[in-house]
Amino acid sequence: MKTLTLSIDSLLEGYDAVSVLYPHVPSLSHWRAWEYAAYQNFSIVGRVLDLGCGDGRYFNLIWPDAKNVVGVDMEPVVAELGRNSGVYRDVYVTAAHNVPEPDASFDHVFANCSLEHMDHLDTVLAEIYRCLKPNGTLVGSVVTNRFVEWSLLSNLVAMAGHDKIAHSLQKDFLEYHHLANPLTIDEWTKSFERAGLAVEALVPILPRINSGIFLLMDSLWHLKRKSGGELGDIVYPFLSANANFPAAFRKVFEGLLDMETNWQDTCGAVFVIRKPGG
Repeated sequence: MKTLTLSIDSLLEGYDAVSVLYPHVPSLSHWRAWEYAAYQNFSIVGRVLDLGCGDGRYFNLIWPDAKNVVGVDMEPVVAELGRNSGVYRDVYVTAAHNVPEPDASFDHVFANCSLEHMDHLDTVLAEIYRCLKPNGTLVGSVVTNRFVEWSLLSNLVAMAGHDKIAHSLQKDFLEYHHLANPLTIDEWTKSFERAGLAVEALVPILPRINSGIFLLMDSLWHLKRKSGGELGDIVYPFLSANANFPAAFRKVFEGLLDMETNWQDTCGAVFVIRKPGG
């Protein structure tokens, strides 16, 4: 397995690309800047299956030359957005372990931050194996166990002695993200291998400093308001009213990158996994 380390320049280029989509959602532009930079080391051509496709905008940003793409999403409203995007030949509203396509019908499967949310991981990976052509690849991002362990807001509240509130914050955070599989890198690798897939490349994303700030921003954004909704409902209009915010947050992002000392211990990872044969 080849492990790649991202450069600061590539990450800043990633931020410049994704902040066009999410200019005033700092946690999302932060996380996806890392993913984008990692994906630029790889390519996908031919027929592609996008598991957890969403509205298609991020897929199109990463893989603009991929034109023969089928999407899958469980949420009908989201799937309809993907269907209307022009990115996909078709979009199925179905679970990821029940793709209505023939065996060996895709050159690549793309799964961006979706596998960690799936309750039947082994079944999903078996379905990916079935759908891939021999020598085809699964390319995607996942969260690791550090995503839970480094949850900064709940950890800080616990340090202040408010254990009950900290527990409630962590519970809400995990329920929001539905983290069924916050696995270690070794556990992810073993899961892929059980499905008959071979890990070819790994890109660690979001080391400790970046993880802590991302997780703090994300936790605060999705913090439940007593009156209903979440804190992000208040923060977003405030940030979107400031045209300077995306460029200013880029400087914050660059400062966080300068602070990192261990780029291998991370709360996320991008994998390239191959189906043998062909």
